[in-house]
Amino acid sequence: MRNSDKPAAAGHRVAVWTPTLSGSLLALVFWWQSLTPTLIPRSWGTQTAVGATCLAIGYAIGTLAGCGGHRLLARWGFFPGSAMRRRSGIAVAAAWLIALFVGSTLWLGWQNEQRSFMGMTSITWLDGVLASVLSLVAALLLLILARLMARGIAALQRVIQRYVPSIVAVPATALLIVVIGMALVRGVAAPTVTGGVDLVHWRENERTTEGTVAPTSPAVSGSSKSFVAWASLGRMGRDFVATATSMQQLAKFHGTDATLVDPVRVYVGVRSADSLEQRAEIAVRELERAGGFERKVLVVWIPTGTGWIVPKAAASLEQLHRGDTAIVAIQYSFLPSRYAIFMDSGLAEEAGMTLFKAVRARWSMLPPQRRPKLVLFGKSLGAAGVEAPFVAADASVSVANMVAATDGVLIAGATQSNPIHSQLTRERDRGSPFWQPIFNEGRTVRFLNRDPRQVALDADWPAPRIVYLQHPSDPAVFWSVSAFWWPPQWLAAPRGFDVPRAMQWFPIVSGVQAVGDQIHQLGVPPGFGHNYSSQDYVDGWASVLPPEGWTNADTERLARFLDGIAGDDSEP
Repeated sequence: MRNSDKPAAAGHRVAVWTPTLSGSLLALVFWWQSLTPTLIPRSWGTQTAVGATCLAIGYAIGTLAGCGGHRLLARWGFFPGSAMRRRSGIAVAAAWLIALFVGSTLWLGWQNEQRSFMGMTSITWLDGVLASVLSLVAALLLLILARLMARGIAALQRVIQRYVPSIVAVPATALLIVVIGMALVRGVAAPTVTGGVDLVHWRENERTTEGTVAPTSPAVSGSSKSFVAWASLGRMGRDFVATATSMQQLAKFHGTDATLVDPVRVYVGVRSADSLEQRAEIAVRELERAGGFERKVLVVWIPTGTGWIVPKAAASLEQLHRGDTAIVAIQYSFLPSRYAIFMDSGLAEEAGMTLFKAVRARWSMLPPQRRPKLVLFGKSLGAAGVEAPFVAADASVSVANMVAATDGVLIAGATQSNPIHSQLTRERDRGSPFWQPIFNEGRTVRFLNRDPRQVALDADWPAPRIVYLQHPSDPAVFWSVSAFWWPPQWLAAPRGFDVPRAMQWFPIVSGVQAVGDQIHQLGVPPGFGHNYSSQDYVDGWASVLPPEGWTNADTERLARFLDGIAGDDSEP
């Protein structure tokens, strides 16, 4: 009995303290899979992080599996000889050397092919070398850290075994680790991170972008005639109202003989009032003061987490309708969306419902013939606020709610967690792809992107119209946590035009790659990823609410015009 236990104990020591054959082999598989392209091109730094994480996870899983296999072999009395172990180790080491050279070459080719397609600068062989070599170094550091943690846990377990029976030592150790971890997270880490994030972005919200000055036009908030003080708007609000499309810009596109008016822009910041209800009330009063209810088009706009209003999306609308528009928005957070979705959870939806209810109540008091077209817009986290007032049990009822209460909806970059977006995707017509669903033959709702192979839908598209803009390469729309264990539907054929053909799903690895894509979703040129372009927004507005006589040629001309205007449509 004592002799049979020795190999298992030796195998356990090998598995814990020296590189294992099974761990090294699975680490190679995971690392190799991490090289494959995904929705967003990766720099050598991002690939280093992705590759190292995948390698470390693969090594851990392989080592645990190897330990289990070793114990089974020991029970059956079979132990590989030292010569076999040595030959196997040499084979794995040789495979790693070959993989480093071939893998860096393949990764470089895949990345440059994707970058060329998106109009990005190519990377060099040095990037491939750095990504390959440094991912191994980073993975080694992760494994050393993991082993130190394992030694600490083992030492803790030995201490506990002195005071409790061995049978309860393991669960007692696990429970103590969980309790200590939760205490550290809740008592130290979470408040520290939350406080730090709040402080940094509160200061950013208070800052004024260089060159931005208070507007003089009474048609916008923050002017001398406004109910909303310039200082209370926040950085994003000040940027928004100070850059309203001018009469000169309108005349430059439409001509000096055209009938033009100053567009209305109303914005209420987090410092303008304490609650969402108060901000919405002020926004309605401000709309009345500025003449927003007298315009042709009135847009309830739900901003992103920081309070950002997409500049070219707003300019597209104003140019399309010759300035005869009003945009109203309230700020619900000053945190970037990636933080706001957790730290200010539910505020986007609450802001959408509160503002829409307040604006529509006042709008409904107008004589029907004098009411402006009431439309909603939201991008990314703001899209959740747009959908919130209309969510029902299924897509048909949700769409009916939108149609009954609005004159159109435009949404860009909605996520799978958005309830109506999910309903439309899930209940799409048979045969339509996941990344561009067709619902009810496109009678009311349509999903638009720049894919040249889009299915032609009926040209007779009655109003109100609902449009979703979504790039097939947008990680915010398509990646979800399930990518760790289940292949996403959007990878099935036919794929979107900007999804790499070499992209493939692999358990765990694809989930790690998805995290990298989410972090860098805006790091691509407009028209790809989560970075929507002038062309996207002009197409969207021209589809939802086209002016009389507007043509496709006008759409192309306006998109080119807006591209020539300075400004970045990536959230600061």
